[in-house]
Amino acid sequence: MSKISFVMPTKNRGDIIKDSIESIVEQSENDWELIIVDDHSDSGDKTKDMIGSFNDNRIVYVRMPDKFAGGIPMARNFGNIFARSEIIAVCDSDDLNFSDRARVTIDAFDKFQCDVFYAKYDIWEKEKNIVRERKSPIIPFNLEKLKEHNYIPHVSVAYKRSIAYDFPYNSFFRIGEDYELLTRLAKAGKKFYFYDGKVFRYVLHGSNISEGKRLDNQDKLIKIIRGWEKEDKNKILNEIIKT
Repeated sequence: MSKISFVMPTKNRGDIIKDSIESIVEQSENDWELIIVDDHSDSGDKTKDMIGSFNDNRIVYVRMPDKFAGGIPMARNFGNIFARSEIIAVCDSDDLNFSDRARVTIDAFDKFQCDVFYAKYDIWEKEKNIVRERKSPIIPFNLEKLKEHNYIPHVSVAYKRSIAYDFPYNSFFRIGEDYELLTRLAKAGKKFYFYDGKVFRYVLHGSNISEGKRLDNQDKLIKIIRGWEKEDKNKILNEIIKT
């Protein structure tokens, strides 16, 4: 059994997924597995062929059955079923993992007995070829701050495999599913550990620019559900439906 499972959902990214896979293959810690979840890619997509070109039995390709609904939360849940390691690390198919990500993550779980790990990252504006820092700070875990906004970058997150089973992603939240999960784990008293270093590079390009207003409404709904904000839930739901 490998020490860490990377779970990477993807859809129609056969043309760009290679760099993300390579960033896992080049980890300084070799005892890993990578579960790539194909979330109903179109028939012309070359993701499966690209994965096969690596000829690495640590890389596992699974395609979600057509009868399953799609979307990031469903794909992450589906991939987590196949993970065999005690630690599951979140991945996206267009971001780049730094070569020590597996090692520092495994070390944190061993040393600090945490349930959830998260860390920093930097941003690559691909079209401008600029690497920059994130504007809003990533801070040590603070529940009161988490009630205000999500400062935890989900693609830096890793968690115990038991969490994947006991706290699956909520598929109602097509975006904002990361904040919903993290707030649920925080309310359940799970132990978070913040690593004050970078573990991945977020690649900024045209197809991954956030849906700002819709995400704001999803986050607001989560705060209402948690009892952290008092507002008309139906009003927010109607706003989400509109957007």
